[in-house]
Amino acid sequence: MTTAYTSLALVYDDWMNHLDYAAWWHYLRATFAISEGQSILEIGCGTGNLTLEMVKGGHRITASDLSSEMLTQAEQKLRGNTAVSFMLLDMRQLPATLGPFDLIIAACDAVNYLRNEKELRTFLSGACSLLKPGGLLLFDVHGPARLAGFLARPEYNRIGEKSCYFWQVRVNDTLITHRLTGFIKSSSTAWTRFDEVHRQTYFVPAELEQLVQSVGFTHTVSYDFLTTNPPHPGSTRVQLAARK
Repeated sequence: MTTAYTSLALVYDDWMNHLDYAAWWHYLRATFAISEGQSILEIGCGTGNLTLEMVKGGHRITASDLSSEMLTQAEQKLRGNTAVSFMLLDMRQLPATLGPFDLIIAACDAVNYLRNEKELRTFLSGACSLLKPGGLLLFDVHGPARLAGFLARPEYNRIGEKSCYFWQVRVNDTLITHRLTGFIKSSSTAWTRFDEVHRQTYFVPAELEQLVQSVGFTHTVSYDFLTTNPPHPGSTRVQLAARK
């Protein structure tokens, strides 16, 4: 059993090609009035898809991830772009010497990989300390409809020409366990199997704003993702913003 985002890094872009990262970044940039030329720390950059959109705005980006395999994919995608540097980083252990930044962003439910409220508080405190005065933290989490979806459809699969997977999801209180069995075509007649376990925590969106403010942020807001409406039971993803 491999750790999360090792072999998956090789097929991540193919399996997640339904995500529109250009629209994602446009939403964040327009909704939170992000001007050009910002210094940005991206946490959980993955294979660099959102990084690729952000760098178009003249930003200076430190793109980080806990998976060296995902970082390798991101580095290949942004090879030669001097505005982006890459860093192997645990969001629970943000170095005090890093920064300061105008913006810290943790997209694609990266925060849900924190195991409990203590780790979440540690991340939020660390992020606050790395922001400039007036700096902005953006992150998103699973919404109630996403959790309901996991419960309603705990197993699903995908079959492609070069890769396929079988995905199981189990929910135990706030713990979400994803068990992934994937296959990558290694030759015309052979497939390579890999297995990964991904563990996430469901954080109640309604409680997050209060927690964020408790670590030193002065203003917080949460939206139903891709809108400026309040989160609701039908929200699959919730976007949060916090100003230092």
